[in-house]
Amino acid sequence: MPVKPLLFILLIACSFQPGIASQISLTNLALNQKVVASSEEEPAQAAVDGNHESYWQSAGTVGTHWLEITLDKRYPVEQVVLPLVKGADSLVAEAWVNEQWQVVGTLLKDNPVIAFDPVETDRIRLLSIQGQPLRIYEVQVFARDPQPVMVNQVGYDLDKPKRFTAPLAPDGTPFIIVLEGKDQAVFQGTISGHIGDFSDFHPQNQAQYQVVVQGEAYTGRSVPFRIAPGLIEQVSYAPAINFMVDTRCWFGDSRNYSPTDESADCPSLGVAWRDSHQFSFEIPSLLNLYFANPAAFSTDRMPTQGLYLGVREELPENTPEIIRLVYWAVDIYLRGEVNHTLLKEQLAYFLYAYPYLKEYIPVSVYNEARDHLFAIWGEDSIQRWRWHDIEHTGNLFQVYDFIGTGKGQFPPGHSVVPNLMMYEVAKREGRSDADHYFQAAYDQTDWLLQHLDWTDPYTTKGQRQGEHVTITALTYFLENYPQKAPKGIPAKIEAWTDEMIRRSDNLWDYRRYSDDRWIIPSLQPGGDPRFDSRFGFNEVGNIAGFPAPALAAAVHVTKPEKKARLEEMAIAYVDHIFGRNPSGRHFSFDATTDFKGADMGWFKEYQGGAGLLQTARGVLDGSPKETIYPYNPKAGDPGHTEGWVTFNTAWNIGLAYLSSSSTSVSIFDDRFSKELKKAKRGETVGIALKAPLNFDPGCAENATVRLRQGDEWIPITVTESAEDSNVFRATYTIDNEYAGEALEVSYGYAWHEKTIKIPVR
Repeated sequence: MPVKPLLFILLIACSFQPGIASQISLTNLALNQKVVASSEEEPAQAAVDGNHESYWQSAGTVGTHWLEITLDKRYPVEQVVLPLVKGADSLVAEAWVNEQWQVVGTLLKDNPVIAFDPVETDRIRLLSIQGQPLRIYEVQVFARDPQPVMVNQVGYDLDKPKRFTAPLAPDGTPFIIVLEGKDQAVFQGTISGHIGDFSDFHPQNQAQYQVVVQGEAYTGRSVPFRIAPGLIEQVSYAPAINFMVDTRCWFGDSRNYSPTDESADCPSLGVAWRDSHQFSFEIPSLLNLYFANPAAFSTDRMPTQGLYLGVREELPENTPEIIRLVYWAVDIYLRGEVNHTLLKEQLAYFLYAYPYLKEYIPVSVYNEARDHLFAIWGEDSIQRWRWHDIEHTGNLFQVYDFIGTGKGQFPPGHSVVPNLMMYEVAKREGRSDADHYFQAAYDQTDWLLQHLDWTDPYTTKGQRQGEHVTITALTYFLENYPQKAPKGIPAKIEAWTDEMIRRSDNLWDYRRYSDDRWIIPSLQPGGDPRFDSRFGFNEVGNIAGFPAPALAAAVHVTKPEKKARLEEMAIAYVDHIFGRNPSGRHFSFDATTDFKGADMGWFKEYQGGAGLLQTARGVLDGSPKETIYPYNPKAGDPGHTEGWVTFNTAWNIGLAYLSSSSTSVSIFDDRFSKELKKAKRGETVGIALKAPLNFDPGCAENATVRLRQGDEWIPITVTESAEDSNVFRATYTIDNEYAGEALEVSYGYAWHEKTIKIPVR
């Protein structure tokens, strides 16, 4: 609640305690500190400059090589992180204690973390115990934080839930919100279940804030963060598109593309994107993003960056890059004559969406995709192309009575939406077999309703990054065919909601895998899930995609408290990516350069691999593993870390549903003081769009909504209503000769379209 003036003095007095270092667990104590080394072929100072590209290189001789860092004062150091070391599989870490060097830990191959009991020291030394020449790119040193405060490092949307986790604070511990570096409280609350909630705090400025947790023994202070309308979209859209640009096969040059039955000709285990396999849902993810918030991806907001060499059509100059990426995939898939089940489904999205894309993509592309897809929809063959697949046939009229594994390669319900889309395309084309596609979707949905048991985690979180497919398929069917959809869908959504809420009752608002496990277990040969006592899967995509099913389901649950909790959980998963997790780190290794406002990226990034993602922007690299939950920062090893296209496409879909849930259109009087239920000819009305489009806080930005006149839609430009606002406005005068019976305004497309319609008299 907002702080009353009489409480200011009390809160300020207890906000800091002498002798306690606040919020140092996420502060790299080695950054830009004094460094000496046994030898230098590249400067030792490069190991503490915060740049992952620079490095210290020892002499090229065999012998003892060491690097010593002197901190600015003594700290209770408990962790040293080395994201990338070359030349040695192991290093010894020493601390200067009682006037001598004391061994505190050993760096082992593939584990960048050396964790140990806190030691009071101001000097850390790293030694190569193998005697080989040594290269260290970065050294990070962290001290014990007696009162950690985990927040979304970037910040919070003004109108969405705002929560943080203080894992060591008992119930009733007070907290305050302060301006960065200040002591005066602007909001206060108390911790419950290790969670602080400041959702009722709605500041109207662009300041940075911090959470201060005031325990009896220790006070903790979070990293700074912002609060603004549409903040997550502001910082996430560009990295999302950058990733899709950077990770394409051949880096965007398809001039020499020569696929065969045996080879997709992308040397990186993908078809149009590197290491994407056939189950990354690239086209659906891009269309979801674009349809939910099309103005965000216009060329004036996001100029084209990528190369698109070798594609057969040159698109207009004003084509948004996100649509260029869709066409890139369609062109590669058609030239490759793809026939895998999931790749056919991707092309179905394109066919259905084409009326919204025809301004940019020639109709000849649509015709080629239509003829290719209708001819093979019912064929069994799936040889072009697949990796890590479940044995099956590609006839999409069948009911799939099995589901994929924790690899995420065959999520339940994957064929429902594509069949419904093909139903609409078939009707558009005047085909006599249109009902076959609808029946296939209906029968598959009926199987889901009868056979999926949400209490079995294998049907939900166990589908890893593919989990979002199932619930969004059910809601799509229900929303687009409310009279024809299977009757059991609403009850199935309610049951899913209840189980997800039950599994999310913890200090992170994090939907666990099961009652006795936090994350997805690793798979053993044969695809059977086995509990892994230490780690489990890198589940970045599952976390990144979860906002989609949560927010899709929230539209249909009957009780307001359940709807609110689903929205809270969806935002908590975004927060988890951005640092509100047991590691306190953003999931991207390059977070501080790729996500504006992030303070600490993931422990390491994967070197090499099929995806070659080290130089790609916007990669989501790693997530906390089993041993660190619920809060065990000394677990050390972050487990397997590797970005993946299918993780980021799940994030695209999560972002799309996040944006869609934040978007609405309204019709007001001309002063925007009263929302109208009806209008009359000759009247001037106000049109308002609420959407996450305030990318530049320093200028009044524009967007375009559509207004229906008869059978035509006309564009209406709306302008940002205030500085850094997500509300855009315009006025429109209804002509005295207006022939329509209603005024209809729309934003977004297809399943993400938001429409308001009022009668005109």
